[in-house]
Amino acid sequence: MKKFLAGTVLGLALGGATSWLVVHPRATDKPAEKPPGLDITTGSAAITKQIAAIGLTVASPETVTLNPEVKGYGRVLDPAPLIALVAEIEIARASLAASEKEFARVQQLHAENANASTQAVETAEAALLRDRTAVNSARARLIASVGRGLADTANLSQMVTALEQGRALARIDVAAGDTPADEPKAIRVGLIAGGEMFDAVVLGSAPTADPQVQGAAFLVLLRDHGAPIGAALHALVPAPGEPKKALVLPRGAFVRHEGGVFIYVQTEQGGYERRLVTLGPALAAGMVVVTGVEANDKVVVTAAQQLLATELLGSAGGGEDKD
Repeated sequence: MKKFLAGTVLGLALGGATSWLVVHPRATDKPAEKPPGLDITTGSAAITKQIAAIGLTVASPETVTLNPEVKGYGRVLDPAPLIALVAEIEIARASLAASEKEFARVQQLHAENANASTQAVETAEAALLRDRTAVNSARARLIASVGRGLADTANLSQMVTALEQGRALARIDVAAGDTPADEPKAIRVGLIAGGEMFDAVVLGSAPTADPQVQGAAFLVLLRDHGAPIGAALHALVPAPGEPKKALVLPRGAFVRHEGGVFIYVQTEQGGYERRLVTLGPALAAGMVVVTGVEANDKVVVTAAQQLLATELLGSAGGGEDKD
C-alpha cells in the first residue's frame, strides 16, 4: 500500500486558499501511483503562490571536508584552586626577587668590610632559600594539579585574567582506544544540554587519568558561554587519518516525528517525500547527514515543519489509496 497524504495549507496561515499539496513518505516497495490534481507540477498558480507564502525553499546539501575526529566527554572545572595557586606563585616569586636583591646587597657589603656582619649575610641567605622553596613548592603543586603543559604557560596571570573575564576552564577525556597520537591545539566542544559546538584552546594534557575512561585527558579554555561549573560537555578531538567529504544541511531542514529525524526531498513530479536520516556531528553551517540524502537532492530547508503538519493533517483526513 502506498499512502498519498494530502492536506490543506489552511493551518499554515495562508489566508483562505484551498489548494492541495502532495506530501508522501519515501517509497520502499514499488513506485507510487500519482493521483490526478494533487501534484504541484500541474502548474497550479494558487499552489505556487501558497508555497511562496509559507516561505518554503529548497536547496541541495552543502559538501564540506571533515577532518578525522574522535568523541570525548568532560566537564567545566572550578577555576578557584588554579587561581589561588597562580596567585601564590606570583607572591612567592615577588618575595624571591626581593630576597635575591637583599642577599646580593648584604653579601656585597660584607665583602667590602662594610656595615654587614656574617650573621646578616646568613639571615639574608636563609630568607632567599625560604622564598625559593616557596616558589618551587607552589609550582610543584600547580604541576600536580593541572599538568606541566599548563604550569609552563608563559603568562599565567593573563590566563587568570581570562578566567575572571568569563572564560571557563574545562577537562575533556578521550577513551583509551581513541587517544590521539599528538596533543591537539584545539578541540571542538559543546554543552551536552544543547547548543552549537565551538573551538576551545588546549592548554595541555591533564596530569591524571579518569579511573573509568583510562585514556587521554586535556585541559581546555572555553570562550564566554555562561556554562556553570560542573556542566557536562561533549567534544570532538582531532585524530589521525585522511579528511572525508560530508553533506551538511541547515538545522531548519530537519523535523522530528515519532522518535526519528526526517527531511523532505522534492520529487521529480514536484511533490515532497519524507525521508528518515541519520545525523552526524553539528557544525556552524548545520548538521552533517550520514544517511538519507544525496548530494543532488533538493531538500526543503525552510518550512519543513509546516510540511509535516500538512502531512499529518492529511493523514488524519484519511487521504489514501489502496492497492
